[in-house]
Amino acid sequence: MPQVLPLSLQGRRPGRIRPELGPLRDVLADLGDPQLVCPSILIVGTNGKGSTAAMLEAVLEANGVATGLTTSPHLVSVEERIRICGEAIDRARLEGYLERLKPFEDLTFFETVTTAAFLAFAESRVEVAILEAGMGGSWDATRVAESEIAGITNVGSDHAAWLGAEEVDRARDKGEPLRAAAIAVTGPGLAPELIPALGAPSAVPASGIVDLKPREHGDIRVSWGESVFEVSVPLPGAHQIDNLHLALALARGAEIAELVPRLEPDRILQGLDAVRWPGRLSEICVGGRRILVDGAHNLEGAEALVAHLARRGRRRNLLFSCLEDKPLEAMARALEPVVDAVVVCQLDDDRAMPLDRLAAAFPNSTRAPGPMAALQALTDPVVAAGSLRLVGALLEAAEGGVGS
Repeated sequence: MPQVLPLSLQGRRPGRIRPELGPLRDVLADLGDPQLVCPSILIVGTNGKGSTAAMLEAVLEANGVATGLTTSPHLVSVEERIRICGEAIDRARLEGYLERLKPFEDLTFFETVTTAAFLAFAESRVEVAILEAGMGGSWDATRVAESEIAGITNVGSDHAAWLGAEEVDRARDKGEPLRAAAIAVTGPGLAPELIPALGAPSAVPASGIVDLKPREHGDIRVSWGESVFEVSVPLPGAHQIDNLHLALALARGAEIAELVPRLEPDRILQGLDAVRWPGRLSEICVGGRRILVDGAHNLEGAEALVAHLARRGRRRNLLFSCLEDKPLEAMARALEPVVDAVVVCQLDDDRAMPLDRLAAAFPNSTRAPGPMAALQALTDPVVAAGSLRLVGALLEAAEGGVGS
């Protein structure tokens, strides 16, 4: 069973969305505007935000910067969403902030946790807060921090019902934080034709701040100014090169803005070597079996997983489930050619995709009532994908837990 949420969060439905910021701003004003206490860096986009944020956090921490980090969703424990100086907030401290927010009953789940993060960062006096946007950019709760620096990873097909049916509409929404930021950075994963739609003419590409070139032996040559060094990509998957590029450009942007001290190449290497971001093409051990887990929670994520599996040249059996707002059939069409046996399972989530529809999308699949039963129905090697909720359920059962 998933870890029980703090009592103060149990009445707030995780799926509730409020496309406006006025009520949240009023609450924060009552609390003394904690979101404005420290400078912040906001990362928007469809995929790769969390990985970029984790790498940025590691680089700044290794260079002596006290950071705050808020990301979503969590995999096993809600405490994962708030990190201070590289460590997840403890339950008792989080409960204290949530208790202060109990009078504000109309806050959504995401607004509540984000506000708790702002309170934690303000009390801890972190030097830089790193914020991962939840959805879009114009009315996401992270926007109230008025971040001095903002970056965008890419624009995909997710959340079209809220952000716009066309890619340019979604790009326009995600571009709002970049328009407001003093330093705005576009990641290499952003399609060039979407850059005008951001409406942020002062935004610069990551390549305009940091030069990054893959080397034949697999490392990456990085340079800016007089600094030239080589790093290894700390997370698996070719798409992580783009996320690393954006993370380094945002770190360099913070240095240019004098939010952080001079970045030392040796410390950057130390920081990246320490990056751990579970559930993204990571191997975990469950019941003595090594399985590959990857959120791959939308079409673009599924396509990235397909590319990774194709490069590895080793076919796997697939354990799959997803939430009901995902393009299930398109994800299935992408995944089926590169896997063998498929088992679909029901997720313990109010927004879970119905099992009948999962089975219909994978016509030759086997059904299972839950992730562990699905894993038992498959022989090795196994890849589990389709939702971070699925990954979280497996991580909870993993030897070593969420840090695996």
